[in-house]
Amino acid sequence: MAQNATTNGRVKNITSSPIAYQISKDWQGAVGSGNLNSYPVQIQASVTGTFQHVGNENGSQGAAVYRVTISSAKAYDVLIAWFNPPNSPNKAYTLIDQAGSFTPDRWPGVFNTLINSSQKSTSTLGGCTSEVEIGDENFPTFSATISTA
Repeated sequence: MAQNATTNGRVKNITSSPIAYQISKDWQGAVGSGNLNSYPVQIQASVTGTFQHVGNENGSQGAAVYRVTISSAKAYDVLIAWFNPPNSPNKAYTLIDQAGSFTPDRWPGVFNTLINSSQKSTSTLGGCTSEVEIGDENFPTFSATISTA
């Protein structure tokens, strides 16, 4: 019996402040177990947080949102998403938007954009940049780098 796809996530914070987990969506699979049983709640500046998203028979497909605070008056939410289906090309997508804007009603549109993306994606807004990339095969590394100018 083949093992289900698993996505090994890495979220690198190269801003000057901690970034904070806000919300996530599992289309297929769920965050793993053991030490990697949740998304990192807070990732300090210059630190990389990790997670493992364990897929089901339809793969590992999900998204997480982190809040980046630029200043006391400016914060953004950074969406990072991956699509790791069996026997198909893996995809990655990122989007930065105003804080609080990633609500459950946006998930269908995010998923549609994700499945039509490529293995790399970049988004920039208001001095904040997010870059994501996913490797090939069933057990890829999904890397997200969040930075500020």
